[in-house]
Amino acid sequence: MFGLSLILATTLSQQVQSELPLLLTGSLVSEYRQTIVAPMSDTWRIQVQWLKPEAEAVKAGDLVAVFDAGSIQANIERLKNQLVSTQEQLKQLESQQALKVMEAEYELQRRELLLEKANIDAAVPKTNLSLYDYENNQLLQQRATTELQKARETLVTAKQEQQTTLFKQQLQIDKTAAELAEAELNLTKMSVYAERDGAISYGLHPWYRTKLFGGVTAQPGWSIAEVTELNGLYVEAWVHEVDVARLQQAKHISARFDISPELQFPVTLQQLAGQGEKRQAWGNALYYRAQFSASNLPISQPLLGMGLLLEVR
Repeated sequence: MFGLSLILATTLSQQVQSELPLLLTGSLVSEYRQTIVAPMSDTWRIQVQWLKPEAEAVKAGDLVAVFDAGSIQANIERLKNQLVSTQEQLKQLESQQALKVMEAEYELQRRELLLEKANIDAAVPKTNLSLYDYENNQLLQQRATTELQKARETLVTAKQEQQTTLFKQQLQIDKTAAELAEAELNLTKMSVYAERDGAISYGLHPWYRTKLFGGVTAQPGWSIAEVTELNGLYVEAWVHEVDVARLQQAKHISARFDISPELQFPVTLQQLAGQGEKRQAWGNALYYRAQFSASNLPISQPLLGMGLLLEVR
């Protein structure tokens, strides 16, 4: 008897649940949008210094966001000074190494002349000199030959050292110049300009789901705001993984704006993501992004970001 009551209660619960509509919350978005992302910085935090007010219209080319570039500017100045310093060091090294090569070349020429003189002295016949002078000339010839070989080796070493030293210094210059170019490129990303006409809507904090604002401290990669056109409008909603099947089997879907709940209008499911995502602060379940379209909207001047309630039957 108890088992039968449990089965009846479960069946009744399923019937009641099937009669109730699936409710989803959505927002009005546009497929033509420009996402403003917090750029890479020298640190893991970056401040949004300024954002264009949401109430103002946006024209292509308008400045819409400015990020704090203080650390990047300081780094650029440091790299500029370092680049000048390394270039000056290269000039000094060029002079120093050139002088060493010149000294080695001069020493080689001197040793060649000394060997030539020693060869002349050593060529004097033994009969014309004393035994001491003759043997001394032969010894000086051998010594001059050895010193000449050392001078040649010294010159080769000086030239190799010159080439290696200047090459290493040039590498340091190139490295500093590349870092400077990258820093200057990052500086240009600190000011974001609109790529299209439309409206700007601020993003939500990824942890607290509160609206971001000018002056907030963000992390690189955060979505700060979006500039969207008032064309290509559609309704976006996130569907809990347990409700995906009901949405796919729905026979009728309607929606109503939060600002005018009395005006209900039909919408059509256009796209449902094939893979779920975890949404921060929404728990451990997966949520699927759904896109809905409507032939006509019941309000004359819809604004991006307007909230809607969807009923799925």
